[in-house]
Amino acid sequence: SFFLSILLCAAAFGADGQLDRATLKGLKAINIVIDPIDSELQHEGIDPDFLRASVQAKLERAGIPVDKNAVEFLGLRVAGAQGKRMPVALCLSLGLYQGVVLTRDRGVRTATETWSVDSVASAQPKAVKDAAADLLDDLVNRFVSAYRSVNAR
Repeated sequence: SFFLSILLCAAAFGADGQLDRATLKGLKAINIVIDPIDSELQHEGIDPDFLRASVQAKLERAGIPVDKNAVEFLGLRVAGAQGKRMPVALCLSLGLYQGVVLTRDRGVRTATETWSVDSVASAQPKAVKDAAADLLDDLVNRFVSAYRSVNAR
């Protein structure tokens, strides 16, 4: 349920270490994928098209090419939970997914998350959209920083 999603997100620590950042080296372009967003969160103003456009604009301003045909993609997950007369708990997770091949069996190919960051916040229902936008800005800034740390401008 929603509460489990929030707890799992809060327990996640992301993967933004040196090895994780090394997996970003040499990326030529990335696609953007927004996971389906719960209808309750959409009712509070969290719009997947807005989120996608926001991520794309930030990446393009940072000089990171966005290509809808790229195999590698930046994936965004948004989860939320709210109790009666309580603020909405939000969790946003941003991860870079790319194709990998198993070293023990070169015939096995899959896509996996090689870099990620997460963030959690609480907001009153009328402020959920703004809180999500703030969290997203922070997560995308962290991706840009990680990308730039291993790729020349």
